[in-house]
Amino acid sequence: MTIAVLVHGWGYDAHLWDAVRALLPPTLHVETLDFGYFGAVSLMAQPGYAVLLAPTFAEPVISVGHSLGALWWLTQADIPWQRLLCINGFPRFTETADFTPAVAPRVLTRMRAQFALDPAAVLADFHTRCGAPGPDSAPCPDRLATGLTWLAERDGRATLAARRAEVFALAGTHDPIVPAAMSAMAFSGLPAAHLETIDTPGHLLPLTHPAQCARWIAGLATA
Repeated sequence: MTIAVLVHGWGYDAHLWDAVRALLPPTLHVETLDFGYFGAVSLMAQPGYAVLLAPTFAEPVISVGHSLGALWWLTQADIPWQRLLCINGFPRFTETADFTPAVAPRVLTRMRAQFALDPAAVLADFHTRCGAPGPDSAPCPDRLATGLTWLAERDGRATLAARRAEVFALAGTHDPIVPAAMSAMAFSGLPAAHLETIDTPGHLLPLTHPAQCARWIAGLATA
């Protein structure tokens, strides 16, 4: 049976997918992973980026990642995947000489420094910029800090280039976290039919456009 495994982004949890899951066909086996940013955890970062998985998934897997979740899929090897849908995603977050336009490294450096001093304030600002509040549960600063480290250090461009025929992207035209120019540059190597851009503000397509997300996931599961 085909399994769709959904991974949320920084500052949110697995409930980000609730509206999307409700629209997926009952014949599709759907699982979510949770980084534990707000307590519950089904995936925990370990030193050296090793991953402890519960449960263990068998092929074929349709992998879906929102924002940091997309980067995570492109930089992990523990779950083999058949196709990947990046939603508000990216293969790396910060700008380099050969990856521009993207987020200036100094912006993320400043965010990490501020987070170390006042995690709640940084989270609140991030949620406001994204366009929706975060989970009600108390945050876990250590796990959130690990996520910021991933944003600073991980680079999935090699996987994206090697598997371009199996990668798809869904982006917003007015995303305040991943601007349209960054998305267009990051996924420029994909076939045109693999990229859809929705004319909408915000960084949370699973919340604001669950029907489009569900349509893509169901389509990739039956392709």
